[in-house]
Amino acid sequence: MSRDWEATFASWGAAPGVTETDKCENAERAIRKAIDACPKLSSMQIEVFTQGSYQNSTNVRQDSDVDVCVLYKAAFFADYSFTEGLSKEALGYVTGKYLYPEFKNDVGAALIDYFGREFVTRGNKAFNIHKNTYRIDADVVPCMEHRLFTGNLLSFNC
Repeated sequence: MSRDWEATFASWGAAPGVTETDKCENAERAIRKAIDACPKLSSMQIEVFTQGSYQNSTNVRQDSDVDVCVLYKAAFFADYSFTEGLSKEALGYVTGKYLYPEFKNDVGAALIDYFGREFVTRGNKAFNIHKNTYRIDADVVPCMEHRLFTGNLLSFNC
């Protein structure tokens, strides 16, 4: 039996249906509520947003998850390797006390508190939130910004 590949690709490429869109939005909203419900995280500079195939409308209908970024905005990873004489000290930056492993643990605890341990699986990079009747699977990625410094900022006169 041959498969009608044109019809298959057209189906995969179609926009998600209302129910699927609702489930994606429910997953994102529930993750945002989980972060907001955590007293420690809710008081921090955190942004929760979708990214990846769902955000870019390139997901495969009825066979995908939603990727959600939980970005801690009060710290960043810095790379000064493309500069001469530029360093965190020269720019007045200090090493933070709230490091990424603690942030990831806090995000994980917030997700488990909100969804229950049976709905949360911790991976190397992300947490998987398992689907239920009103949301699809979600990958939650705790993130901090990465800043790549280029050029010699000290030579600029302001």
